[in-house]
Amino acid sequence: MGASITSRPARRGRIVTLTRGGAGRPPAQNSRRAVRTGRAVRALPRALPLSPLNGVRSALSMLGFCSLLLLLLAGISLALVYGYRSATLGDYFALKTLEIYGNSRLNSREILKTVDLEEGANTLALSIDAVEKALAGHPWVEEASVKRVLPGKLIITVKEKTPVFRILHEGTPYYADKRGNGIAPAAPGGEASLPMLEVEPGAGRLRRLLPDLVKSLYDSQILQGAGGITLIRLSAARGLELVAEETGPVFSIDIEDWLSNLRRLGRVLADLSRRGELAGTGVIRVQGVNVWVERRAESRAAAG
Repeated sequence: MGASITSRPARRGRIVTLTRGGAGRPPAQNSRRAVRTGRAVRALPRALPLSPLNGVRSALSMLGFCSLLLLLLAGISLALVYGYRSATLGDYFALKTLEIYGNSRLNSREILKTVDLEEGANTLALSIDAVEKALAGHPWVEEASVKRVLPGKLIITVKEKTPVFRILHEGTPYYADKRGNGIAPAAPGGEASLPMLEVEPGAGRLRRLLPDLVKSLYDSQILQGAGGITLIRLSAARGLELVAEETGPVFSIDIEDWLSNLRRLGRVLADLSRRGELAGTGVIRVQGVNVWVERRAESRAAAG
């Protein structure tokens, strides 16, 4: 009996090809990156090298642009210079109106002389800073501001110094400000009501206290019944001395605890006035908590 042979259908298999190294299809050369697709691997194209001719063209284009820009700037500059010269040499900006505010001692003519201004001066070419500095250099001017209103107007505003004392400077009477600094020579007979200020040797440091001392003194109004003050003296030893009119007393007030000393002086003056003894008083000295009152005869005897 012949042998039986059973045949089974063969299982369909896959053919897998393995490649190594350089086997199979070589990869794309000089590629920066490989892109995987459904069917194949494709390399990105390499950037084209810059041609020397392209670089020369770019440089020439940039040079031409810079040349045009320079020509444009030069034209604008020439136009501005021409316009400025035309404006400053013409009559359109000539000074026609001058307004001055805040002056009482200084008249308009003196202000014009100080800043060297003349009618018809070109307001556009005028230096505002130079005018303000010239005004600030005047002895009577404390502050100054100048405003230009085109085409032909200037507005000058000044703040003048206020004389508070009279002083002697090298034998010549001067007006002085609230700190005792000289302003200008005193006019004969002018401002005669201002008290004379004397600063004894060694009392120069008290000058800085003068504005507050004098303000507190007049605000307190304690000297109203003592007559006008003709002399204010700063002394390193005695503090502030006030000399009233010839018939009035001399007040000597210690600088230390100034406000308290003023209150004590006020109480003493009120008491003397109430008793009718103020006219015969020669010196009233306030120091610390003590107040000394000297009669006029005693003061003369001490002076003799």
